[in-house]
Amino acid sequence: MAALEGVDHRSLKLLETEIGVEQLKPQDLTLPSDWYFDPAIFRREHEAIFYRTWSYQGHATDLPKPNDFMCGSVADQQVFIIRGADGQLRAFHNVCSHRAHPLLSGNGNAKRIVCPYHQWCYRSNGRFDRARGVESIRNWNPRDADLKPVQLEEYGGLLFVNLDPTATSLKSQASGLLSDIDRMCPGLADMVRVKRVEQDVAANWKTLIDNNHECYHCSANHKSLMKWVDYSRKAVWWDDGITFTHTVAAGDDIAAPFDTGAGATVQDSLFGFIWPNTIPLFFPGSPSLVLFQIIPTGPETSRVRHDFYLSSATPTEAEQQFMIWVTDVLAKEDIELCKRVQQGLHSIGYRQGVFVIDETRVDISEHHVRWFQQFVRNALERQGSEN
Repeated sequence: MAALEGVDHRSLKLLETEIGVEQLKPQDLTLPSDWYFDPAIFRREHEAIFYRTWSYQGHATDLPKPNDFMCGSVADQQVFIIRGADGQLRAFHNVCSHRAHPLLSGNGNAKRIVCPYHQWCYRSNGRFDRARGVESIRNWNPRDADLKPVQLEEYGGLLFVNLDPTATSLKSQASGLLSDIDRMCPGLADMVRVKRVEQDVAANWKTLIDNNHECYHCSANHKSLMKWVDYSRKAVWWDDGITFTHTVAAGDDIAAPFDTGAGATVQDSLFGFIWPNTIPLFFPGSPSLVLFQIIPTGPETSRVRHDFYLSSATPTEAEQQFMIWVTDVLAKEDIELCKRVQQGLHSIGYRQGVFVIDETRVDISEHHVRWFQQFVRNALERQGSEN
């Protein structure tokens, strides 16, 4: 592909004789295997994908007081969000304008943001405040030292950032899914993030996303999940801009993999996706939201993050069991599959596969894997044409 010249990877076009099929179109084929481990592809994804898209960071309740801050990242770029003295939330690149030392770490409260290196000082609104010796700098405008802002958008308390100052708003790109989240969880703005669980995984971020975007593997690999949701009763999938959603009914006799507690709410599940790596999850049971995020850390490594939002800061016993099941059972099953797939992608016996597409059979169809992979292709091709 001309748009990807200079990148050492296998061609998108797989020789028909190697897979025994004819007249396959590019969209019928999975991404080439080396796109899942080639360092050149991984570097290009930073600018082509992650520097231009909306990245979930946390919740407004993480920053209840003026001058509260939380640090985060977008791929290899460090950012922080701070509630100013005026109560307004803002996001900035986490780097001093003097000599590039990171300014903040973790979470905390800072009336003044002071660089640990040379003690350059900034206000909570990002304005440069003071530093020793700057009066000797000729023809220097202190405003040039203000922190560089990052786009910040809030929806129902959820906080997203975008490194692209010209990016279209998240709400305009994902209105359908955001409305679905609001409908499923009308008290979202008042929910509390009670737990964050992170795990490093030896797999490319796309390997993990691909796995999430189909349930073709579920019946054989997620026995407890398939006892809880019923694809045969009602399963609806739809796409909307940079998002997709699918809902799965909870059957009358569906058994949860843990004790849901007396009088537990029975609701349809909602599994969504916000391009490129944010996955909101609703399961039957008490009101809750799991924000599942897959963070790229290297060509063949990722960090899997689960943020659990509940209506109370003190989880019930059933909610505790639910969180353990998500991380220690469901996620673990997928992680083991993805680690083995990542190893298999290096096999000289494999280049690309083909998709199973049958949108009338959402329990086996891989149409949203294809949808995601086309987004990856488009982003890299667009970046190549711009360069």
